[in-house]
Amino acid sequence: MANQNEREAVRNLQRYLRHLSYFNDEITEVPIDGIFGSDTEEALRAFQQTEGLPATGRADQATWERLFEVYTNSVASKQPPRQIGHFPQIPEDYTVEVGEVQFLVNIIQNALQELSAVYDSIGEVPQSGEYDVATADAVRAFQEANGLAPTGAVNRTTWNAISDAYNRNFNSPYLRR
Repeated sequence: MANQNEREAVRNLQRYLRHLSYFNDEITEVPIDGIFGSDTEEALRAFQQTEGLPATGRADQATWERLFEVYTNSVASKQPPRQIGHFPQIPEDYTVEVGEVQFLVNIIQNALQELSAVYDSIGEVPQSGEYDVATADAVRAFQEANGLAPTGAVNRTTWNAISDAYNRNFNSPYLRR
């Protein structure tokens, strides 16, 4: 009977193989049960073949190292791109209002322009970088459609709602434009 450390090592091996099986049809999906059975051996053999290693179905040092490298590279390549936090965290009650000219206004205008395809009430949003009356009207329409106080200014709550709506509608890895 395998001890706890051996079972955990097998579970890690199975996790790596299972992840890789999602992206490589030659590697069969394995259960993550800590038991090195014939299904795990078959998947490991397929991995070894795809990587040019001796196809023994056993996890020798070279196989472990290559499996971990391929797995970590795969996980890293599948991560969504990192996002930039554009909305200031300080001061806590920060608000973007009519009359401001800054890069953040361009981002707000762009998001609202995209969201106008989802929210008919938003209408056309000019991309000027200046927080003008048209931008405030679009923000107000968005706020009303989302149950927020219709101030026409963007505070943290409105920013989060715009970001959530944008990500939900346009930033899904399953959407293709």
